[in-house]
Amino acid sequence: MQQRAVQQGFTLIELIIVIVILGILAVVAAPRFIDFGSDARVASINAIASQMKSTVSLAQAKAIVSGLRPVSTNPNGGQTAYVVDFGFGTSEVDFRNLCPESQAEFGNQLEMLDFMQNGLNGDISTRVDNQYTLIGYTVPSSGVPTNQGCYVIYDSFGTPDCTITVVTDDC
Repeated sequence: MQQRAVQQGFTLIELIIVIVILGILAVVAAPRFIDFGSDARVASINAIASQMKSTVSLAQAKAIVSGLRPVSTNPNGGQTAYVVDFGFGTSEVDFRNLCPESQAEFGNQLEMLDFMQNGLNGDISTRVDNQYTLIGYTVPSSGVPTNQGCYVIYDSFGTPDCTITVVTDDC
């Protein structure tokens, strides 16, 4: 009596089913892996916004402890009285809200960007004018905030408080 050799292996149908399942997984999973760069930029922008909020809270607290109070009109003699000492430098705060100015009007004062320098890498762009500090990956070249880009808008002139807005449309 002759025994037949038993062949082991996958049939063509089984191989096709495995390939189809792998294809479906790739279509579902690939966008999640590809989007990690965008998620990382958004997380970085949110971290910058959090650091700005902490800086604002600290400056306002130090200003209040120093005896400063928000006023509705620019005090006589300018804002020379609205300067807060941080120990490593002084910062001019806006008279309306006690927030650090985006761009100080008096000499060697710390500005919002000075508080942010340690946390910024080479991929980050900045634009600063008297009212706004813009920090992020795609900052408007004009320096005027828009709802497009991947950056944080710090508006130091807000009333009753300064504002920090995160724009992540193009991250």
